[in-house]
Amino acid sequence: MDQERIGRLRRAMRAAKLDALVLRLPENLVMAMGVWPMNGYSHGLFTADEGPVLLIAPSCENEEMDGAWVREIEWFVWPRLDMDDPAEVLQRALRQAAKAHRLNRARIGYEGSFEAIAPPHNAGEVLAPCESTIAFLKSILPSARWTDATDLLHAQRAQKTASEIARLRLTHRVADFGLKRFHKAVRPGVTEAELASIVYSECLNRGVRLKGVRHVNVFPQISSGPNAHRAWRPNVSTGRRRLRDGEIALLELAVCVDGFWADVTRVAVAGRPSQVQKDAFHAVVTAQQAAMDCMKAGVPASRPHEVATKILCQAGFADDIVHLTGHGLGFRYHEPEPFLMPGNRQRLKAGHVCSVEPGLYNRAWGGIRLEDNVVVRRDGVEVLTKAPKKL
Repeated sequence: MDQERIGRLRRAMRAAKLDALVLRLPENLVMAMGVWPMNGYSHGLFTADEGPVLLIAPSCENEEMDGAWVREIEWFVWPRLDMDDPAEVLQRALRQAAKAHRLNRARIGYEGSFEAIAPPHNAGEVLAPCESTIAFLKSILPSARWTDATDLLHAQRAQKTASEIARLRLTHRVADFGLKRFHKAVRPGVTEAELASIVYSECLNRGVRLKGVRHVNVFPQISSGPNAHRAWRPNVSTGRRRLRDGEIALLELAVCVDGFWADVTRVAVAGRPSQVQKDAFHAVVTAQQAAMDCMKAGVPASRPHEVATKILCQAGFADDIVHLTGHGLGFRYHEPEPFLMPGNRQRLKAGHVCSVEPGLYNRAWGGIRLEDNVVVRRDGVEVLTKAPKKL
């Protein structure tokens, strides 16, 4: 049980005058309940007085819920022919818990404004709470004062605890398997799809054998040749295109281990790189290191971007800069705090986890981005990504 996380969340709730939280999003149950739901239809009750007190979950996930930080789990049968009505179970369990914990007239927070959400382990079908879900919750305890707790939850998630950072180190060990294998696999004639499948297989096969790992999800995206100059896009289409000699392959890799995320990037040339590719790679390596070197608690979140951009411009690549230098991550692929971008006056805090990913994109020679994830400390950063950088 992560007592640091539970204590932080309870203090934040008291400061916001919240008596309880009802949570359903898997990413928030990872943080507040210590479990990563498989399907996303579990609900958790967290109180300011006691912390995590109740989990309502489908019985088919009983193994995945082992180790939950709650005293009580209310199971419902789903989805089978003899299934329960999940709504009836949720209604009964919440009313009983509200009576036991004196919440009938309490101020209760819910997840009302999460527009971007992380998938559960079943990433092919995300079950997201919506307006009807919130209306149903309110109908269960109509005398309670319900309030949107999205901002509170995001603020709490932004600064990771020691236990959460340890879980992120494990996730990045799995991601490193894929990054290292990617470099060995890039060669003339290999297809984007073949590279992606090699990376996927390496992360999954080696990751599930690591001590402390239960479930691994892997999301590799490959941009190659002329497609690489558009690799700045949030999503790319990995296809059947074969790499030619001298062309760039860029790997964007997301890995999720039991609800904790890594977001990393490496680039390699099939065959011999051109001089401009080598120059661009050197500029990106230098810019990324300089950005990380300037990061510590108290530094404006805009500063790493300014430092990296200055180096890229001095190297002659001002016209090839497209995106910001980093974003928050950990409980999700992309989190809103901190953004390393121009004009962001927010200051970095100890426990922030973010990407550092300067990149250059040019139609003539492709795209080059390096992305590592770091933990902000009082006197610098801890780099979670360990895989080497080479062209």
